Amino acid sequence: MKTLVTGAAGGIGTQIVRRLRGKRDLIVVDRDRDALDQLPDDVDTRAVDLTDEQTIQEELSEEQVETLISAVGWYELAAIEDCSPSSFEKHLATNLTAVHTPIYATLPTIRKHSGNIVILGSVVGRVSLPYHGGYSASKAGLAGYTDTLRREVASKGVDVSLIEPGPIRTGFNERATGSLNNMSGSAYAEDYYHFRSYSPTSVSVDTVVDYIIAAIEADRPKARYRIGRRARWLPWLQTILPTRVFDRVVRSGLPGGLLHKLIDR
Repeated sequence: MKTLVTGAAGGIGTQIVRRLRGKRDLIVVDRDRDALDQLPDDVDTRAVDLTDEQTIQEELSEEQVETLISAVGWYELAAIEDCSPSSFEKHLATNLTAVHTPIYATLPTIRKHSGNIVILGSVVGRVSLPYHGGYSASKAGLAGYTDTLRREVASKGVDVSLIEPGPIRTGFNERATGSLNNMSGSAYAEDYYHFRSYSPTSVSVDTVVDYIIAAIEADRPKARYRIGRRARWLPWLQTILPTRVFDRVVRSGLPGGLLHKLIDR
């Protein structure tokens, strides 16, 4: 039986592959051929656009996949007012469509083998943050998608888990803030300025991968794995505080705010 890892060119995906290599029969998919070429030669890598339904069907539908790990993800910091429709669409395509397409192609075999699916989400799929509009929308959609999938396939013997970390030390956040350098004329420029040097408390790639591997190896994996202070605290606070109060709490978690100082000290 095979384990499919998608989004494997990123820091988390690459580390998943390195940890599972030699222990599982891997198929590794990402659109970035140059990044895939950095993986060991004995790994089955396939450079495919994960949103291309026809190609994904041709590549994966006949493979005997038992486990699927989705590690795709992309985001760009911007206020809703500054988030272009093309940027918004890229969030949805990368963080939703690129998750669904390989699941659609392989779920019949995963179901046949009573396998499992692990999807990398984010705490912002539960708690929307300012300047993360495209990312929060796509990850909230992903959370709903995962809940639906889990409830549909539970009776078929398939386990589905959603990994919900807070900030991760991958360089992902630094790349996301890079676009802010071109927004000096924005009405939100002062807020963006603080984000350029923002370093929230983050978890390591190894910690996130530990949870992912625990999920695929557990006899009864959890539905959700929340990793890091923000991933644990913010959803809980959202359930107990009035909405307007929680809005202020969220804003205080931005650079220089009270919650930022408390959580990220």
